[in-house]
Amino acid sequence: NQALACLLSLPSALRIPSEMSTSGVLVNPDVQSTFMKLSEGKKEFRYIIFKIEDREVVVESAVSQEDLALDGDDYEDCSKAAFEKFVADVKARTDGYSDCRYAVFDFKFTCSRVGAGTSKMDKIIFIQLCPDGASIKKKMVYASSASAIKAALGTGKFLQFQVSDESEMSHKELLSKLAEKYADN
Repeated sequence: NQALACLLSLPSALRIPSEMSTSGVLVNPDVQSTFMKLSEGKKEFRYIIFKIEDREVVVESAVSQEDLALDGDDYEDCSKAAFEKFVADVKARTDGYSDCRYAVFDFKFTCSRVGAGTSKMDKIIFIQLCPDGASIKKKMVYASSASAIKAALGTGKFLQFQVSDESEMSHKELLSKLAEKYADN
C-alpha cells in the first residue's frame, strides 16, 4: 500500500496514462470529450479528424452539420453529400493522401431489412487512414497508436475501417459495407 500511495503522490505528468499507446503516443483528453459531442445527445458534430502532433493524438477538426451547410435529407442520399465534404477535408488535410489521420463520421443511411422494410440508421464509423503515400515511419506510428485512440473513444460505439488509398474512402464502398452488415440484423 505504501508503494501505491507513493505512486499516486507523483505528479500526473510522471504517471503512465491509460490512454498511452505502445508507441508512447498519448491521447489528449479533448479527443474523448469532442467525440462525446458527436456520439451522444444532440450530436453537436458530424465528423472529427484527429492527427498525431508532438507525440499526442489531438483533434485537428470538428465539423458540425451546420458547418456543412447542406440542403436535403441525409437519409435520402445516405450521407453522400456530407461524406463527400468530409473526404475533401481529409484529402486537403493530408496533402492528397500523403499523410496519416484518424477520423470519425456519423453515417446516416437507409437499409432494407428482412421483415422490417426500410429502416433509417445512424452508425459512427472510425477510419484509420494510413495511405500508401505516407512515410513508413508515420504509418508505423499511426498503426501502433490506433489502439489507444480507439480505447479512449470506446470501441463499442463505432465501426472500424482501415483505409490505405482514396478508392477505399469512397461513399459507395463504405455504404455497401454498412448495408451488408446491417441488412440482416
